[in-house]
Amino acid sequence: MEYSILGTTSTLVKNNIILGGNLMNNSADNHIDNRKEDILAKSRKSRIDEGLEHAQLKGFKLGEYTSAAVTLPLILFAFFTRELAMFSALGIVIFAYVFGQSLAVYRFTKRKYHLAWVILSVICAIHFIVDFILFFQGGVSPLWLRWWMA
Repeated sequence: MEYSILGTTSTLVKNNIILGGNLMNNSADNHIDNRKEDILAKSRKSRIDEGLEHAQLKGFKLGEYTSAAVTLPLILFAFFTRELAMFSALGIVIFAYVFGQSLAVYRFTKRKYHLAWVILSVICAIHFIVDFILFFQGGVSPLWLRWWMA
């Protein structure tokens, strides 16, 4: 072992470091290095690619924006051309999506705001399903749209 009385040299000796004449134990650093290696080994064994997960999340966000960009003009077209079946079908799809998103967020956060969205989206989706079925059963339009259909 090499020691310096004046504290001018630093030498790594086994698990000890001599810095400025003071002897420090390096076992804490070794423990951190071992934990890093254990975490990396578990990550390699788990076969979960965080880069792939990140790319999928980015893709989901892009899909949301693209769906909204396509769906909004279709809803406006269906409403102003009085295409009730198309309007109801798009309403079902949109509120089913809102339900899924809100439920997933509510399960994680447990906030009442998200629970309200879950309940509201279920009610709206059921409403549009009933409208869709009634329209194809006998061409009956819902009360809230009869003024528009006239």
